[in-house]
Amino acid sequence: MGDSKALPIVGGVMLVLVLPLIVVVALIVGGLASMDTAAAQCVPSETEGATFAWPTDRHEIDQGWSDPDSEGNSHSGVDFEIDEGKKVYAGEDGEIVSTADRQVRIKHDRGVETRYKYLKDISVRNGQTVKRGDPIGTVGSEDESTPGLTGAHLHFELWIDKENDGNLVNTEPEEDNLFGDEGGADSGGCGCSDLSGSNNQQKAFNYFASNGYTKEQAAGIVGNMIHESGVEPGRKEGTAPGTVTNPSDVVEFSGGWGIVQWTPAGKMINPSRESGVDDAVIGSLEYQLEFLKKQLAGQTAIPEKHAGDMLKQARTVEDAAVAFGRYYERFLGSDNLNHERYTQRKTAAREVLETFGGTAPSEGGAGACGAGNGDIVRTALQLAWDTPNHGHNPKPINPTYAQAVEDHNGSSGDDVLTDCGVFVATVMRMSGVDKDYAPRGTTVQMEYLRSSGKYDIFDNLNNEGQLKPGDIFIIDGHTYLYTGNYEGGDGRTYNAASASLHGHVPEASHVYFSDDRGHYTVARLKQSGASD
Repeated sequence: MGDSKALPIVGGVMLVLVLPLIVVVALIVGGLASMDTAAAQCVPSETEGATFAWPTDRHEIDQGWSDPDSEGNSHSGVDFEIDEGKKVYAGEDGEIVSTADRQVRIKHDRGVETRYKYLKDISVRNGQTVKRGDPIGTVGSEDESTPGLTGAHLHFELWIDKENDGNLVNTEPEEDNLFGDEGGADSGGCGCSDLSGSNNQQKAFNYFASNGYTKEQAAGIVGNMIHESGVEPGRKEGTAPGTVTNPSDVVEFSGGWGIVQWTPAGKMINPSRESGVDDAVIGSLEYQLEFLKKQLAGQTAIPEKHAGDMLKQARTVEDAAVAFGRYYERFLGSDNLNHERYTQRKTAAREVLETFGGTAPSEGGAGACGAGNGDIVRTALQLAWDTPNHGHNPKPINPTYAQAVEDHNGSSGDDVLTDCGVFVATVMRMSGVDKDYAPRGTTVQMEYLRSSGKYDIFDNLNNEGQLKPGDIFIIDGHTYLYTGNYEGGDGRTYNAASASLHGHVPEASHVYFSDDRGHYTVARLKQSGASD
């Protein structure tokens, strides 16, 4: 800390919702985004990156805009040829203003509206607020006039208030950058990342080991973080370990802040805010890890692709520590490869690899989502925020969890991402220990736990010494998971993870045996209880 890198900020970098209107017209489809749907809200894009999230899982436009030909045939939008019933996603945050005529219209900021036509089913309602990447319906079928597509497809349109007079005009997307990268380990969002671990060092190590980096490279990154911030996301340069400084208190600070000591602090905070990211999320370990990953892939407002490329050439943990220090951190004196700071960072990186390498996820992302890992606690800590107070409105959803609910639970209904039963069920099903776990409803889940034969049931436990990590606490109306002690992103110790319907998304908490609903039952998976 103290003389961390101070990189130039790429000017004019922000999402469409905060761009001046004159820039919106030029960039509006400067790439229907290459980001994964659930992860699209994780990190702000760079100027030539994604303006919108892809509205379907097909990341290729099959019929573009066409002005009238000599016979008057035209096509005022873009079509995606995709099977009927496939999901349609919101391209950006906004408000649903119409669901009539098999069409969803989403009003965004700055006089921008997107329209999604010929839907089979619509899963949103007028007045509802949606986030980038939220499902809004399913693909239907329609025979458009030539040159539009016939059969199953999604028709997407962009409408802009060009004169700022309240009149929307159907606008042709710019052809430049119409197609973005197709994703992959370097460009994917945060929907498939392992953030498990007993402390921030292990969480960061597992994160990069599950995102396309070797264990040696991941250790090299974390070895540098240890000397930059102690891997503390709220660490301000010059403060003692454990001191948390919020983004609002450091945004004008000229020194470093965060896990890699972004300098000045506002360099990372400002583009994140401009993208609509809440300060509570900016200050979280997961968001900062995701932002750094995007930097190394060259995809954020402050890209560092050269550093990422050099890091991926490293084959030993020592080389990785030097590569990250030299090409990313660029501390004072980093050109001198004999600098004592390299010795310190290489030593720390070796210790990280020796300590956590044996339990790390598979390299290159295999098993990175935790699916089928057979570990209740590891999966729970991957899906829940590692700090409390991720409140109800607005809800800073952990995108990894949002994707997990979609992939492994499938529940629908009221406020699904804050539902306590959905959280517990998603952990049990995703981890593979019980794929038959009732997806929602504590009454149904209690009956399942007592009747399935897979669990030992304890109705009268009353102290933590009787518990085992992975125990399920349940009562009519609430359920949560006991994890055993772990260090949260704020440096404090927690031992449980829970969600609360309309209250908060999955987050760190402490164990309790009773509340105003009564005394909790504890269910413990038997050794032979794992399902195939």
